[in-house]
Amino acid sequence: MKRILLFLVLLSPGAGAAMDLFSATVPIADESPEARRQAMAEALHEVLVKASGQPISANSKKLHKILAHAEDQVQEFRYVAAPVEQEGEVPGKLLWARFGQKTVARLLHELGLNLWEGGRPELILWLAVDEKGRRHLVDPERDNALLEAGRAMAEKRGISLVLPLMDLQDRNALSVGDLWMGHPQSIREASARYGQAVPLAGRLQQSRGKWQGDWLLLLPDTERQFKSSGNTPEATVQAGVQKAVELLVGRYLPAVADDAESSPVRLRFTNVQDAVSYARLLHLLRSLDMVVSLRPLKAEQDQLLFEARVRGGRTALENQLSLESDLVPTVDIPDDGEGTVPVETLSYSLR
Repeated sequence: MKRILLFLVLLSPGAGAAMDLFSATVPIADESPEARRQAMAEALHEVLVKASGQPISANSKKLHKILAHAEDQVQEFRYVAAPVEQEGEVPGKLLWARFGQKTVARLLHELGLNLWEGGRPELILWLAVDEKGRRHLVDPERDNALLEAGRAMAEKRGISLVLPLMDLQDRNALSVGDLWMGHPQSIREASARYGQAVPLAGRLQQSRGKWQGDWLLLLPDTERQFKSSGNTPEATVQAGVQKAVELLVGRYLPAVADDAESSPVRLRFTNVQDAVSYARLLHLLRSLDMVVSLRPLKAEQDQLLFEARVRGGRTALENQLSLESDLVPTVDIPDDGEGTVPVETLSYSLR
Protein backbone atom coordinates (compact mmCIF):
# COMPACT_ATOMS: atom_id res chain seq x y z
CA MET A 1 0.00 0.00 0.00
CA LYS A 2 1.35 3.37 -0.98
CA ARG A 3 1.52 5.70 2.01
CA ILE A 4 2.22 9.41 2.07
CA LEU A 5 2.38 11.59 5.17
CA LEU A 6 2.06 15.30 4.85
CA PHE A 7 2.98 17.92 7.39
CA LEU A 8 1.85 21.45 6.70
CA VAL A 9 2.89 24.52 8.60
CA LEU A 10 0.78 27.65 8.50
CA LEU A 11 2.73 30.78 9.20
CA SER A 12 1.88 34.33 10.00
CA PRO A 13 2.78 37.34 7.84
CA GLY A 14 6.39 38.04 7.00
CA ALA A 15 7.37 35.15 4.74
CA GLY A 16 5.92 36.18 1.41
CA ALA A 17 4.81 39.02 -0.83
CA ALA A 18 1.44 40.68 -0.31
CA MET A 19 -1.40 39.14 -2.30
CA ASP A 20 -3.34 41.13 -4.89
CA LEU A 21 -6.84 40.96 -3.42
CA PHE A 22 -8.54 42.93 -6.16
CA SER A 23 -7.77 40.94 -9.33
CA ALA A 24 -8.61 37.45 -10.56
CA THR A 25 -7.81 35.29 -13.58
CA VAL A 26 -10.54 32.94 -14.81
CA PRO A 27 -11.11 30.70 -17.86
CA ILE A 28 -13.12 32.14 -20.76
CA ALA A 29 -14.56 30.24 -23.74
CA ASP A 30 -13.95 32.97 -26.32
CA GLU A 31 -13.97 36.75 -26.68
CA SER A 32 -17.70 37.06 -27.34
CA PRO A 33 -19.75 39.52 -25.23
CA GLU A 34 -21.67 36.70 -23.52
CA ALA A 35 -18.52 34.77 -22.61
CA ARG A 36 -16.95 37.98 -21.33
CA ARG A 37 -19.98 38.75 -19.13
CA GLN A 38 -19.87 35.29 -17.59
CA ALA A 39 -16.13 35.39 -17.00
CA MET A 40 -16.30 38.89 -15.54
CA ALA A 41 -18.95 37.75 -13.06
CA GLU A 42 -16.78 34.79 -12.06
CA ALA A 43 -13.76 37.05 -11.62
CA LEU A 44 -15.70 39.48 -9.44
CA HIS A 45 -16.99 36.60 -7.31
CA GLU A 46 -13.41 35.39 -6.77
CA VAL A 47 -12.28 38.91 -5.83
CA LEU A 48 -15.12 39.34 -3.32
CA VAL A 49 -14.22 36.02 -1.67
CA LYS A 50 -10.51 36.89 -1.53
CA ALA A 51 -11.08 40.44 -0.31
CA SER A 52 -13.48 39.38 2.46
CA GLY A 53 -11.92 36.04 3.39
CA GLN A 54 -15.45 34.62 3.43
CA PRO A 55 -16.92 31.79 1.27
CA ILE A 56 -19.73 33.86 -0.28
CA SER A 57 -22.45 31.48 -1.47
CA ALA A 58 -23.14 31.52 -5.20
CA ASN A 59 -26.84 31.09 -4.32
CA SER A 60 -27.04 34.47 -2.59
CA LYS A 61 -29.66 36.72 -4.21
CA LYS A 62 -27.66 39.82 -3.29
CA LEU A 63 -24.57 38.33 -4.91
CA HIS A 64 -26.47 37.47 -8.11
CA LYS A 65 -27.60 41.07 -8.38
CA ILE A 66 -24.04 42.36 -7.94
CA LEU A 67 -22.50 39.88 -10.40
CA ALA A 68 -25.07 40.75 -13.06
CA HIS A 69 -23.37 44.15 -13.31
CA ALA A 70 -19.77 42.95 -12.99
CA GLU A 71 -18.77 44.58 -16.30
CA ASP A 72 -19.86 47.96 -14.94
CA GLN A 73 -17.59 47.54 -11.91
CA VAL A 74 -14.38 46.40 -13.59
CA GLN A 75 -11.39 48.75 -13.53
CA GLU A 76 -9.34 47.00 -16.23
CA PHE A 77 -9.18 43.61 -17.95
CA ARG A 78 -7.28 41.71 -20.61
CA TYR A 79 -7.19 38.32 -22.31
CA VAL A 80 -4.24 36.02 -21.74
CA ALA A 81 -3.26 32.58 -23.01
CA ALA A 82 -3.67 29.68 -20.61
CA PRO A 83 -0.47 27.73 -19.83
CA VAL A 84 0.03 24.56 -21.89
CA GLU A 85 0.57 21.53 -19.62
CA GLN A 86 1.05 18.84 -22.29
CA GLU A 87 2.99 18.88 -25.54
CA GLY A 88 0.74 19.50 -28.53
CA GLU A 89 -2.08 20.89 -26.42
CA VAL A 90 -3.93 23.90 -27.85
CA PRO A 91 -3.72 26.78 -25.35
CA GLY A 92 -7.04 28.03 -23.98
CA LYS A 93 -7.96 31.57 -23.06
CA LEU A 94 -8.06 33.30 -19.72
CA LEU A 95 -9.56 36.62 -18.64
CA TRP A 96 -7.64 38.76 -16.13
CA ALA A 97 -9.73 41.45 -14.44
CA ARG A 98 -9.06 44.02 -11.73
CA PHE A 99 -11.65 45.84 -9.62
CA GLY A 100 -11.01 49.00 -7.62
CA GLN A 101 -10.50 48.79 -3.87
CA LYS A 102 -13.28 51.28 -3.09
CA THR A 103 -15.64 49.43 -5.41
CA VAL A 104 -14.89 46.10 -3.75
CA ALA A 105 -15.32 47.60 -0.27
CA ARG A 106 -18.70 49.05 -1.28
CA LEU A 107 -19.93 45.78 -2.79
CA LEU A 108 -18.84 43.85 0.30
CA HIS A 109 -20.72 46.33 2.48
CA GLU A 110 -23.84 45.60 0.41
CA LEU A 111 -23.31 41.93 1.25
CA GLY A 112 -22.86 42.71 4.95
CA LEU A 113 -19.14 41.95 4.91
CA ASN A 114 -15.87 43.77 5.57
CA LEU A 115 -12.87 44.28 3.35
CA TRP A 116 -10.16 42.26 5.12
CA GLU A 117 -7.13 44.20 4.00
CA GLY A 118 -4.58 43.80 6.78
CA GLY A 119 -3.54 41.27 9.40
CA ARG A 120 -3.89 38.13 7.29
CA PRO A 121 -1.91 35.05 8.32
CA GLU A 122 0.19 33.33 5.67
CA LEU A 123 0.75 29.63 5.13
CA ILE A 124 3.98 27.74 4.60
CA LEU A 125 3.93 24.11 3.61
CA TRP A 126 6.22 21.45 5.03
CA LEU A 127 5.84 18.02 3.48
CA ALA A 128 7.28 14.56 4.11
CA VAL A 129 6.55 11.60 1.83
CA ASP A 130 6.57 7.87 2.51
CA GLU A 131 6.58 5.79 -0.64
CA LYS A 132 6.76 2.05 0.00
CA GLY A 133 8.38 2.60 3.38
CA ARG A 134 10.95 5.18 2.21
CA ARG A 135 10.58 8.60 3.75
CA HIS A 136 11.93 11.86 2.43
CA LEU A 137 11.29 15.58 2.54
CA VAL A 138 9.49 17.04 -0.45
CA ASP A 139 11.46 18.70 -3.22
CA PRO A 140 9.35 21.71 -4.28
CA GLU A 141 10.31 21.25 -7.93
CA ARG A 142 9.63 17.51 -8.08
CA ASP A 143 6.34 17.70 -6.14
CA ASN A 144 5.19 21.00 -7.55
CA ALA A 145 1.68 19.78 -8.54
CA LEU A 146 0.87 18.70 -4.99
CA LEU A 147 2.16 21.92 -3.46
CA GLU A 148 0.40 24.08 -6.05
CA ALA A 149 -2.90 22.36 -5.19
CA GLY A 150 -2.56 23.60 -1.62
CA ARG A 151 -1.42 27.05 -2.73
CA ALA A 152 -4.39 27.47 -5.07
CA MET A 153 -6.90 26.55 -2.37
CA ALA A 154 -5.39 28.95 0.17
CA GLU A 155 -5.23 31.83 -2.31
CA LYS A 156 -8.92 31.44 -3.20
CA ARG A 157 -9.60 32.77 0.30
CA GLY A 158 -6.91 35.42 0.11
CA ILE A 159 -4.35 33.53 2.19
CA SER A 160 -0.82 33.34 0.76
CA LEU A 161 1.01 30.02 0.86
CA VAL A 162 4.79 30.10 0.66
CA LEU A 163 7.23 27.21 0.68
CA PRO A 164 10.21 26.69 3.00
CA LEU A 165 13.60 27.00 1.35
CA MET A 166 14.41 23.39 2.28
CA ASP A 167 18.06 24.34 2.47
CA LEU A 168 20.61 22.99 4.95
CA GLN A 169 19.25 25.21 7.73
CA ASP A 170 15.72 23.87 7.31
CA ARG A 171 16.87 20.25 7.12
CA ASN A 172 19.00 20.65 10.26
CA ALA A 173 16.17 22.37 12.12
CA LEU A 174 13.53 19.73 11.37
CA SER A 175 14.37 16.10 10.70
CA VAL A 176 12.23 13.75 8.67
CA GLY A 177 11.55 11.82 11.88
CA ASP A 178 10.31 14.86 13.81
CA LEU A 179 8.22 15.96 10.87
CA TRP A 180 6.88 12.44 10.47
CA MET A 181 5.77 12.19 14.09
CA GLY A 182 4.39 15.72 14.12
CA HIS A 183 6.35 16.89 17.17
CA PRO A 184 4.75 20.29 17.94
CA GLN A 185 7.81 21.91 19.53
CA SER A 186 10.17 20.84 16.74
CA ILE A 187 7.79 22.16 14.08
CA ARG A 188 7.31 25.47 15.89
CA GLU A 189 11.07 25.96 16.30
CA ALA A 190 11.77 25.20 12.64
CA SER A 191 8.98 27.54 11.58
CA ALA A 192 10.29 30.49 13.58
CA ARG A 193 12.68 31.29 10.72
CA TYR A 194 9.71 32.31 8.58
CA GLY A 195 7.87 34.54 11.04
CA GLN A 196 5.23 34.17 13.75
CA ALA A 197 4.31 30.56 13.04
CA VAL A 198 0.84 29.03 13.22
CA PRO A 199 1.80 25.41 12.43
CA LEU A 200 -0.45 22.77 10.94
CA ALA A 201 0.78 19.16 10.95
CA GLY A 202 -1.07 16.75 8.68
CA ARG A 203 -0.81 13.09 7.74
CA LEU A 204 -2.12 11.77 4.42
CA GLN A 205 -2.37 8.10 3.54
CA GLN A 206 -4.09 5.96 0.93
CA SER A 207 -6.46 3.21 1.99
CA ARG A 208 -8.67 1.15 -0.34
CA GLY A 209 -8.29 3.66 -3.14
CA LYS A 210 -9.24 6.66 -0.98
CA TRP A 211 -6.94 9.29 0.46
CA GLN A 212 -7.37 10.24 4.12
CA GLY A 213 -5.76 13.17 5.89
CA ASP A 214 -5.31 13.77 9.64
CA TRP A 215 -4.42 17.31 10.66
CA LEU A 216 -3.25 19.17 13.76
CA LEU A 217 -3.37 22.97 13.75
CA LEU A 218 -1.09 24.55 16.36
CA LEU A 219 -2.48 28.00 17.12
CA PRO A 220 -0.57 30.20 19.59
CA ASP A 221 -2.72 29.17 22.55
CA THR A 222 -4.58 26.04 21.48
CA GLU A 223 -4.58 23.01 19.17
CA ARG A 224 -7.23 21.92 16.68
CA GLN A 225 -7.52 18.50 15.07
CA PHE A 226 -9.53 17.60 11.96
CA LYS A 227 -9.60 15.21 9.00
CA SER A 228 -9.86 15.46 5.23
CA SER A 229 -10.36 12.99 2.41
CA GLY A 230 -10.30 12.89 -1.38
CA ASN A 231 -9.91 10.69 -4.44
CA THR A 232 -6.40 12.06 -5.08
CA PRO A 233 -3.55 13.36 -2.91
CA GLU A 234 -4.06 16.84 -4.39
CA ALA A 235 -7.77 16.86 -3.50
CA THR A 236 -7.03 15.70 0.03
CA VAL A 237 -4.39 18.38 0.51
CA GLN A 238 -6.81 21.00 -0.80
CA ALA A 239 -9.51 19.82 1.62
CA GLY A 240 -7.05 19.99 4.52
CA VAL A 241 -5.80 23.46 3.59
CA GLN A 242 -9.38 24.65 3.12
CA LYS A 243 -10.33 23.54 6.64
CA ALA A 244 -7.17 25.13 8.08
CA VAL A 245 -8.01 28.40 6.32
CA GLU A 246 -11.55 28.26 7.77
CA LEU A 247 -10.07 27.97 11.26
CA LEU A 248 -7.68 30.86 10.67
CA VAL A 249 -10.43 33.05 9.20
CA GLY A 250 -12.65 32.27 12.18
CA ARG A 251 -9.89 33.37 14.53
CA TYR A 252 -8.41 36.41 12.79
CA LEU A 253 -11.09 37.90 10.52
CA PRO A 254 -12.98 40.96 11.87
CA ALA A 255 -16.38 39.72 10.71
CA VAL A 256 -18.65 42.50 12.01
CA ALA A 257 -19.52 44.99 9.26
CA ASP A 258 -21.26 47.55 11.50
CA ASP A 259 -18.87 49.94 13.28
CA ALA A 260 -21.55 50.49 15.93
CA GLU A 261 -20.94 46.93 17.15
CA SER A 262 -17.34 47.71 18.07
CA SER A 263 -16.20 47.71 21.71
CA PRO A 264 -13.48 49.63 23.62
CA VAL A 265 -10.11 48.04 24.38
CA ARG A 266 -7.16 49.75 26.09
CA LEU A 267 -3.67 49.14 24.75
CA ARG A 268 -0.45 49.91 26.58
CA PHE A 269 2.90 49.85 24.76
CA THR A 270 6.36 50.08 26.27
CA ASN A 271 9.78 50.54 24.67
CA VAL A 272 8.47 53.28 22.35
CA GLN A 273 11.79 55.13 22.37
CA ASP A 274 11.50 57.81 19.69
CA ALA A 275 9.42 59.34 16.91
CA VAL A 276 10.42 56.57 14.48
CA SER A 277 9.19 53.79 16.76
CA TYR A 278 6.03 55.80 17.53
CA ALA A 279 5.28 56.17 13.82
CA ARG A 280 5.94 52.47 13.27
CA LEU A 281 3.52 51.55 16.06
CA LEU A 282 0.78 53.83 14.73
CA HIS A 283 1.18 52.40 11.23
CA LEU A 284 0.84 48.87 12.61
CA LEU A 285 -2.31 49.68 14.60
CA ARG A 286 -4.00 51.64 11.82
CA SER A 287 -3.38 48.80 9.36
CA LEU A 288 -5.65 46.48 11.36
CA ASP A 289 -9.07 46.28 9.75
CA MET A 290 -10.80 45.50 13.05
CA VAL A 291 -9.64 48.78 14.66
CA VAL A 292 -12.42 51.30 14.02
CA SER A 293 -10.80 54.20 15.92
CA LEU A 294 -7.69 54.86 18.00
CA ARG A 295 -7.44 57.52 20.71
CA PRO A 296 -4.24 58.36 22.64
CA LEU A 297 -4.82 58.55 26.41
CA LYS A 298 -1.40 59.00 27.97
CA ALA A 299 2.28 59.23 27.06
CA GLU A 300 5.06 59.02 29.64
CA GLN A 301 8.73 58.14 29.19
CA ASP A 302 8.74 55.15 26.77
CA GLN A 303 5.10 54.16 27.41
CA LEU A 304 1.92 54.90 25.47
CA LEU A 305 -1.69 54.20 26.42
CA PHE A 306 -4.43 54.08 23.75
CA GLU A 307 -8.12 53.37 23.72
CA ALA A 308 -9.22 51.55 20.58
CA ARG A 309 -12.69 50.67 19.40
CA VAL A 310 -12.49 47.18 17.97
CA ARG A 311 -14.80 44.98 15.95
CA GLY A 312 -14.98 41.69 17.80
CA GLY A 313 -13.64 43.08 21.09
CA ARG A 314 -10.60 42.31 23.22
CA THR A 315 -10.13 38.65 22.30
CA ALA A 316 -10.30 39.34 18.57
CA LEU A 317 -7.71 42.10 18.87
CA GLU A 318 -5.44 39.96 21.06
CA ASN A 319 -5.59 37.17 18.45
CA GLN A 320 -4.74 39.63 15.70
CA LEU A 321 -1.81 41.19 17.57
CA SER A 322 -0.37 37.71 18.18
CA LEU A 323 0.50 37.72 14.46
CA GLU A 324 2.67 40.82 14.78
CA SER A 325 6.35 39.95 15.18
CA ASP A 326 7.11 43.54 16.31
CA LEU A 327 5.07 43.14 19.50
CA VAL A 328 5.90 41.07 22.59
CA PRO A 329 3.02 40.51 25.08
CA THR A 330 3.73 41.64 28.62
CA VAL A 331 1.81 41.36 31.88
CA ASP A 332 -1.30 43.54 31.90
CA ILE A 333 -0.81 46.70 33.92
CA PRO A 334 -3.88 47.53 36.09
CA ASP A 335 -5.89 50.44 34.76
CA ASP A 336 -5.46 53.62 36.78
CA GLY A 337 -9.17 54.37 36.69
CA GLU A 338 -9.03 57.12 34.07
CA GLY A 339 -11.88 57.30 31.57
CA THR A 340 -15.60 56.71 31.99
CA VAL A 341 -15.78 53.20 30.56
CA PRO A 342 -14.00 50.45 32.54
CA VAL A 343 -12.00 48.37 30.06
CA GLU A 344 -9.23 45.81 30.32
CA THR A 345 -5.74 46.67 29.15
CA LEU A 346 -3.63 44.68 26.71
CA SER A 347 0.08 45.36 27.21
CA TYR A 348 2.93 44.89 24.75
CA SER A 349 6.57 45.81 24.37
CA LEU A 350 7.64 47.12 20.97
CA ARG A 351 10.65 45.29 19.52
